[in-house]
Amino acid sequence: MFFGWGYLLYVALPIMALSFLASSWVKRTYARFSQVRNSSGMTGADVARRILNGAGLNDVSVQVIDGELTDNYDPRTKTLNLSRSVATSTSVAAEAVVAHEIGHAQQDRQGYIAMRMRSGLVPVANIGSQAGPMIVMLGLILSLFTRSAFGYYVALFGLVLFAAVVAFQLLTTPVEMNASHRALGLLAENGVIFPEEQEGARRMLRAAAFTYWVALFGAILTLVYYASLVLGSRRND
Repeated sequence: MFFGWGYLLYVALPIMALSFLASSWVKRTYARFSQVRNSSGMTGADVARRILNGAGLNDVSVQVIDGELTDNYDPRTKTLNLSRSVATSTSVAAEAVVAHEIGHAQQDRQGYIAMRMRSGLVPVANIGSQAGPMIVMLGLILSLFTRSAFGYYVALFGLVLFAAVVAFQLLTTPVEMNASHRALGLLAENGVIFPEEQEGARRMLRAAAFTYWVALFGAILTLVYYASLVLGSRRND
C-alpha cells in the first residue's frame, strides 16, 4: 500500500541499478589491477608495515582476515584488517587498498573531525536504518485508520530516525574521499609506489569512491520518498 509501485520504480530500482554498476566497476577494476605487479615487489602486508612505520603509526597492528575486499581499519582497537588476498598480493590493487585503509588510521590519529562525527552517529544510524522504515509504516497505518495526529507524529519520528542514515552517509563520503587522497600521498612519501603505477592506484580509488556516492544518493532518495508519504498523510488528515 505505502511501499508499492512508486517505491519500486522511483527508489528501489534506481538504487539497485546504481549499486550493481558501482559493485561491478570496483570488481572489474580490482580484478584488472590485481594482475599488475607492483615495482617494489612488496606484498600488501609489507606495504602496510612500511607506510605505518613511515607515518609514525607504530601502535597500529595488522591482522589478516577472510573475505574479498573486506579490508578495513578499526579505530576502536587500532587494527588494520587486511583481506588475505590483499595481504599476500604484490599487485598495484593491493597497494591502493592498503594505503586507503591506512589513510583512515591517519585520520584517527589526527582526530579528523568528520571521522569522529561519523563514529558518533554509528549507533543511531544503525537504529535508523533498521527501525526507521518500520516506524514510518506503523505511523502511516495508524494515521490511515485512526485519522488522528498521533499516527503522523509516529511516522515523523521514524522519518527523523532514518534521517540519521542520510547524515551518516553525508559524513562517510568526505571521510572516504579524504582517505583516498591521503592514500596516494602515503604511497609516494614512503617510496612504495612508482610513477607508472600511480594511475592504476588512482583508478582503484576512483572506482571505490563511486560506491560511496551511490550509497549517499540511495539514502537521500529513500528519505525523500518517505518524507513524501509522511507529509502527504498529514495533508490528507
